[in-house]
Amino acid sequence: MSTAEAEAMEDSDLGTVRIAADQGLADAVADKICARLDGHRLSSGTVLHAEAVSLPLPPVESGRPDMETWSSLLATGSAKSGESENANTITLCVSEIPRRVGSRPVLAEIVGTSMVVIYVPSFGARAVARRAGAVALTAIESMRRRDDDTDDGSPVAPDHPTPATGLAHWSVDSGHDILLAPALLGRTRMVAGMIRTNRPWRLVPALSGALAAATATSAFGVFYSSIWQMAASMSVLRLTCVSVIAVALITAWLILPNGLWERRTRRQTGVDRAMYNMATLATVFAGVLFMYAALFLVVGAASAVVISPEFLSMQLDRDAEALDYVRLAWLAASLGTVAGAVGSTVADQEQILGATFGHREAARRRAAKSRLSTD
Repeated sequence: MSTAEAEAMEDSDLGTVRIAADQGLADAVADKICARLDGHRLSSGTVLHAEAVSLPLPPVESGRPDMETWSSLLATGSAKSGESENANTITLCVSEIPRRVGSRPVLAEIVGTSMVVIYVPSFGARAVARRAGAVALTAIESMRRRDDDTDDGSPVAPDHPTPATGLAHWSVDSGHDILLAPALLGRTRMVAGMIRTNRPWRLVPALSGALAAATATSAFGVFYSSIWQMAASMSVLRLTCVSVIAVALITAWLILPNGLWERRTRRQTGVDRAMYNMATLATVFAGVLFMYAALFLVVGAASAVVISPEFLSMQLDRDAEALDYVRLAWLAASLGTVAGAVGSTVADQEQILGATFGHREAARRRAAKSRLSTD
């Protein structure tokens, strides 16, 4: 914070914003929001002081946010750290829970007079921190204006949408002010946000066993001329079908045995179950694609080094072209990916489970219960 901001703070009310976030992308978004809010002067003249609190934010069994547990955890954390709350203290929770009301995703929620919740998946996959920070500022401004305009502190929905959310608008649900996204576009953006929050690239280290098995199998494509001839004879359409089947097989192999598919016994609402499963399917599929791309590059480079154009021409009975090396790497990578499913059985299961929403929710519930039981 600059000297000028510090001097300004002495001449105005100081508002404290405690920011708690789920681990992962939500935590990274919270850090950027914290930097944006710290030292910001509201229209009322209040200067904000933002500070981060490291706590899990567990949902209830239905998947909805558990506000009471969040409040208890935050209050306990403040008491342990010796922090004192005052009327100007605001709690900002940055959650990865995909919250919706009816068919419309919820971007943010104002709870009472001192709590704001930001739902990261509802912001999609692009410019998440910037847009979430803008919404957080709008919500805090609304709370402060509401406190100034009403004596009893009753909830009053803001009369203007934030410019950072397009067609989103404020409404009221169960006594809380909520910022709703459009139904169709909002759900599509939420699923994209869930995939982004899952961070598919984190699956690549977990698939090291599958990658090793796939690489070993793909080596046959480099050393056996029969595969060279087969690859050269295949059309682009056929090669594409083979690669799609290979990626789909290993994706299913990872999802089903590891119990990543949400069933009715775990999540009652059909819409939520479909959204969670779509996000899981796309996350694992993207992770497998990262592995497939790496395998393609490795096999292609090995083919170019080991197989000379002259020798490849002899095997094909024609002049070898660069496209022949591409076809060879393409087919060998596809065959290796199928074999990689065997290697995926020894992959780090915890990392695979951690890439899906349902299992991270269960982990947060266990962490919160353990924390509350020890306090």
